[in-house]
Amino acid sequence: MDHEVRRVPDGPERPAGRGARARPSALDRRLILVAGAILLAAAIGVGLWLLLRSDQTKPANQAPATAASIERLNRFASSTGHPIYWAGSQPRFTYELSRTKDGRVYIRYLPPGVKPGDSRPKYLAIGTYPQRHAFATLRATAKKQGAQMIHLAGGGLAFQYKSRPTSVYLAYPGSNYQIEVFDPSPRRALELVVSGQVKAVGAPPQTTTGSREASVHRLKALAVTLGHPIYWAGVRPGATYELTQTRDGSIYVRYLPDGVAVGDRRADYLTIGTYPQNGAFELLKSTAARNHVPTSRLSEGGLALVDKNHPTSVYVAFPRVDLQIEVYDPAPGRARKLVASGQIAPVR
Repeated sequence: MDHEVRRVPDGPERPAGRGARARPSALDRRLILVAGAILLAAAIGVGLWLLLRSDQTKPANQAPATAASIERLNRFASSTGHPIYWAGSQPRFTYELSRTKDGRVYIRYLPPGVKPGDSRPKYLAIGTYPQRHAFATLRATAKKQGAQMIHLAGGGLAFQYKSRPTSVYLAYPGSNYQIEVFDPSPRRALELVVSGQVKAVGAPPQTTTGSREASVHRLKALAVTLGHPIYWAGVRPGATYELTQTRDGSIYVRYLPDGVAVGDRRADYLTIGTYPQNGAFELLKSTAARNHVPTSRLSEGGLALVDKNHPTSVYVAFPRVDLQIEVYDPAPGRARKLVASGQIAPVR
């Protein structure tokens, strides 16, 4: 089997191991240094393993890193045709978005005072990489390293790279995309993955099974099958309810007006996302406290968080419910009004 080459950026994948030598000149430019992930297939069977080495890529291979609002991230995710992963909303941070010509996408979390394009590998970064047979490759790689497998919602698997514990890799069955979570703190990188915070950006992504029209009855039946609530904004006469499920267990209900086809990639419509999230309520509270963002109290003890710099999305959680709810509306402020009105509730 022919080998495939996959490379990842300086921050998430900048080990000096495998005999590679650092190239200080690259640090004077944007985040250009990458480490190549070389996938080799065994001559017999499908044994695959991952070998990481330092490398350098031309500036032309990476689009300029730019600051992105949540709305822009949603629109970008809708346009790519596959899920783009991140670690959720962190209101105090700038979301830096970049994409290479070979399809790798990076979302970095930059603290106040750090500009997009900063070359230092000091910040949380989530990479989404095209990778054929990503799930099988990850499982074989972890086995070869003797790394402990981490089981995720939706049947996903993850492992922490032994020689570079600042990176945790994850993949889902049937997916051709590998996700890398890099954080300067190995403990933090692992916690983000184990807690379920790493998920697709909150616009319905294109999936292999596709989005489909769903009746209220179908939404209720799905909630029973899943064993947890599916949140929405209630019945809206004349709207088409579009249902999307991802391999990581996320559920999206989108409200399409008359004349808009199911599967439309524009991020122009009200969307309610229901995401599996261990300890979602405590996590929302700690996120708000850490970023000095006030929360709003809801009925049944729920809390809502909205970042005034990104008012198109509101995040909601309830006590003892391991689900995070995202309410997205492209009109700034409308999502907040929906949440405050009490319209966001489980399908019943």
